[in-house]
Amino acid sequence: MALEVTTGEDGMIYIRETDEPDVVAVTTPAKWDAFVKGVKAGEFDHFVEGVEDPEGAE
Repeated sequence: MALEVTTGEDGMIYIRETDEPDVVAVTTPAKWDAFVKGVKAGEFDHFVEGVEDPEGAE
C-alpha cells in the first residue's frame, strides 16, 4: 500500500491508497500542511509499533 497525494485544479488536496484507488479523501491545503508538520514532529509515532515515544511513555 502507498498513499498518493495531489493538488486538484480547485486547490484542494486529494489523497488515496493505491490498494483502493476509488476511495479518495479531500482536504484543504492548510489541513494537509498541519498534518505533515505533525508527522514530521512525531505526533503520530505512537500508532506505529516499534517507534519509541520521544518523551519515554509507551
